[in-house]
Amino acid sequence: MRQTTQITIEHIVVASDRSYEQVIEALEAQLGPRADWENSARALITPNTSWEQAVQLVEQQLGTSGFTILSKIEPGALLTLSGKPTRAAQYAIGNPLLAIQMIEHAPEVAFYAPLRLVVYENRAGQAVVAYERFTGASCPVCEPGDCTGRTAGGAKAGGAGSSGDRSWAGDTR
Repeated sequence: MRQTTQITIEHIVVASDRSYEQVIEALEAQLGPRADWENSARALITPNTSWEQAVQLVEQQLGTSGFTILSKIEPGALLTLSGKPTRAAQYAIGNPLLAIQMIEHAPEVAFYAPLRLVVYENRAGQAVVAYERFTGASCPVCEPGDCTGRTAGGAKAGGAGSSGDRSWAGDTR
């Protein structure tokens, strides 16, 4: 069996009046500390670990945004070595508990979990944040025809920044 579904994804670019460092600092403050998820998951996979213990561990890692940093890659350092000084950071962010709910509802959503978010400094020295989110009826986890950001099971869906709180970006243009 083969099934093809077309989805629409918005690519959002937000220019900030804050410096690159200020945007990174504010973003990471909302996302909470970056945990060692690989070792945490390994430690949880024991016969004596309960689901409640796993939930508690994940919830301790979530920032005020309800998301956490799963990984951070800084390609800017490599670009600088190539002779093109660039400051950039790519984040994989998410909430593992939310991801489980969404994947249970629509397994294909695992393509989009975790979410990705990029912060970079443009040539004018301005901090820029880019991320993507589903739009309209194309959201693979929302009720058909009603992409309000809630799945059929009630979980929050959508892309980074779908909650509307982008205070980490400062005044945007």
